[in-house]
Amino acid sequence: MLDILTHPAVSGLLVMTLVGALAYKLHFVDISGLIGAFVVGFTIWYTGGVVSFVIILFFFMSAGLATKVKYKEKAKQNLAQEGKGKRSWINVFGSGIIPMIFSIGMYLTGPEIAPELAAVGWPFLMFGGYIGAVATTSADTLASEIGVFSKSKPRLITNLRRKVPRGTIGAVSLLGEGVALFAGLFIGVIALIFALFAPGLVPAVTTPVHLVVLVPMSVLTAFIGCNLDSLFGAVLQNRFVCEICGAVTDKEFHCNYETKYVGGFKSFTNMHVNLGSSGMGATLGIVLGAGLFVWILGGLFFWIAASSSS
Repeated sequence: MLDILTHPAVSGLLVMTLVGALAYKLHFVDISGLIGAFVVGFTIWYTGGVVSFVIILFFFMSAGLATKVKYKEKAKQNLAQEGKGKRSWINVFGSGIIPMIFSIGMYLTGPEIAPELAAVGWPFLMFGGYIGAVATTSADTLASEIGVFSKSKPRLITNLRRKVPRGTIGAVSLLGEGVALFAGLFIGVIALIFALFAPGLVPAVTTPVHLVVLVPMSVLTAFIGCNLDSLFGAVLQNRFVCEICGAVTDKEFHCNYETKYVGGFKSFTNMHVNLGSSGMGATLGIVLGAGLFVWILGGLFFWIAASSSS
């Protein structure tokens, strides 16, 4: 009986039933979002194991809680998540499809299926991509939901000297950046704790070097990926301007009035931005997992210097 309950398929169904029921009761998702979360969560549990699931669970629950923080206040300013904070399958897959792909990648490159790939460290590269994707989506969501309460006015990521109204696409704030770093740190610490005290649950981490890079990899992918999301939004996403408050948004109505289309690709929505930034976060995770920190840090400092002087 115990063997049946501990089988990944059975335990995954049980865990996702409990998590899904809780998420639906807390109004984190609607019915379609519940189904989407079940597919993503079960797949990650089965292919990536307990640690990968705990990491994605942190994102899912923290995003839901952050969305509910002062929801009415955010709604009055047209800054709240639509649908009373309930996320649909589009939101779930927009945030979860890339991590799910890398979780499957970990499974397919593991020693039981592909020992030759496992021997040269592919599982850890897939784990790096997984952490990068989740850290990016976590950082972006929490920075968006919490960063709107920053006491200082946000600035446009393409010109950090320019202050813009809250809710502007591509806007960043000190509070949001701090929250992004915290999200990355928290995910990195989760992975590190499991790797140190329950290494059997983290088969992708096989060397001391892997242990050393876990937290920096998570923090950097969260910070850079979150800002890439803002950059993609500012440059590529469809943008509308509110002629009442001046905010640049992706909403066709703002301040109870119809907005005016001003730029970006009309078919490039927030979901595409999330997919793009999640994919870039995963790519950064792979690069950092391979130990190429110097190139990433050099590029980050170059971007800050160039943006600040423009």
